[in-house]
Amino acid sequence: MTNTNSVLLICYGFPPIGGGGVPRPLKMAKYLGEFGWKVHVLTVDPSYHATLDPSLLSQIPADVEIHRAKEFLLLPRRGGQTASASGSDGAQKRPSLLSGLKQYVFGFLKKIKPYVLIPDDQILWLPHAVKLGRQIMRREKIDVIFSTSGPVTNHLVAQRLAREFHCKWVADFRDPWTQNMHKSGIAWRERLEERMEERVMADADVITTVTATFAENFRKKHGSRIRRLELIYNGFDQADFESLTPLHTAPGKFHAVYAGILYQKRNPRLLLHAIKELIDEGLVDRDDLLLSFAGVFDYPGYSENRDCVRELGLEDIVRLLGNLPHKEALGLMKGADVLLLIGDVSLDAGAYIPGKLYEYMGIGKPILALNKAGEATEIIETFQLGEVADPEEKDAIKQAYLKLYQAWKEQADGNDEGRPDDFAERVKRYERKEQARQLAQLMEQLIAVKERQGGTF
Repeated sequence: MTNTNSVLLICYGFPPIGGGGVPRPLKMAKYLGEFGWKVHVLTVDPSYHATLDPSLLSQIPADVEIHRAKEFLLLPRRGGQTASASGSDGAQKRPSLLSGLKQYVFGFLKKIKPYVLIPDDQILWLPHAVKLGRQIMRREKIDVIFSTSGPVTNHLVAQRLAREFHCKWVADFRDPWTQNMHKSGIAWRERLEERMEERVMADADVITTVTATFAENFRKKHGSRIRRLELIYNGFDQADFESLTPLHTAPGKFHAVYAGILYQKRNPRLLLHAIKELIDEGLVDRDDLLLSFAGVFDYPGYSENRDCVRELGLEDIVRLLGNLPHKEALGLMKGADVLLLIGDVSLDAGAYIPGKLYEYMGIGKPILALNKAGEATEIIETFQLGEVADPEEKDAIKQAYLKLYQAWKEQADGNDEGRPDDFAERVKRYERKEQARQLAQLMEQLIAVKERQGGTF
């Protein structure tokens, strides 16, 4: 299809940067061209980012133009190597003094970050991003700006460009802003961010978000301030799963897999305790079991999850694979018998639909979801994708895990049971290409409105 319209997609995280927030802008960039849109991407220079997945670059069509803006750094993202002490006593002390000074400075900067980097750490990207964005807007025929968060700094960049160039603007929220379960706890900062959010909600021509709960909460909080609110789900790209080779397989094992980041409010420890009790009670055979974790098992400086594995004596059934390229992580999932979805334990965690759920839908293996009740658990139950348990209820976790284990034991040939014939049609709304079509249609409507109003580009 000939690209007749142009969109500037503003997203801090974009390949070769990897991570959970990258797929949505990546897939929009990948598919919008098929619906008549020329895509320009304004993103950050990835030089200082440690979480890189260059394999994602292969998904970007050749006609997508990527513009990378540098950023200021308050703290380095990659630590340098410490000089070794050698030579005379004097030569040994100097690196030690420098190292101590660096630690003091870094510690001080970490403490002040929440008070100066508002609304998020990426605010230091804004000056360069706005500058480069102005160059793009002057040089290219941009019809619509599409900014997607987190970080919400993306919206502040878009807000400035939309105002300055009188361009239509879609502000996309993958997570809430001030209604987010992760807050600073600094009263004056939270009031400031409330005002910032109100201006973004009022200035954007359309607000889009990824769950019905988020949309309803935005509507309740901001009311008529929002001109238009649309729901475009997150999802999965069927192309990611075509000819996918199972990796890190474990024949003869009931193999459960988690690929992603774990932290204090999202951890596997109660699951591990539940499995240990099932072993001790003789309800599952220890020799049958394997749990593979890819990604961040413990944040640097923490060891609670590893300590739990050791204390329970489960070292022989827990496998830590570290960070894997996205394609390899998908292969790990494809080779599993059950896919673990471990949610946060916050009271409002049920409002979130983890992006991982959509990948699991594409993989097609049973899901063990340790999630608070909400949209994610409703999807799993509606489409019969697996078992659900409250992440804080050990007995419920035991029963859910045991049910999947027993089903695995009963499969004589180990093949998947398959899905209903109409499954693909029923989950169409969750496919990335369909979501790009929705966004393209929405942006076309904005252009039509502006043309009727006599606007020019």
